[in-house]
Amino acid sequence: MWNFYRDVTLYAAAVCILFGLATVPARDSIINGVLVTIVVFGVFGTGLGVLAFGYFQKQQYYMYHNLGFTKRHLITRTYLINGVLAIVLLIITSFFV
Repeated sequence: MWNFYRDVTLYAAAVCILFGLATVPARDSIINGVLVTIVVFGVFGTGLGVLAFGYFQKQQYYMYHNLGFTKRHLITRTYLINGVLAIVLLIITSFFV
């Protein structure tokens, strides 16, 4: 379970950080770019991470299925954890704005 979460979150974080770096020069401050990156991570990041995981490591779904985890269970749990993580990061960064 945690290997799936780690892989999906690493794909999601990579895409969101690249997106955040692309938007920083167009923004007023770096904090706004960080906030955009966190929001994109919380909303779209897990979906992008699941797509990347399905493209690069699709065979591992069979391993998780043999361990008793359904694809739906893995994705739902990852969405919940990343959503909570994004909310906590937004609260922390709101102190710096």
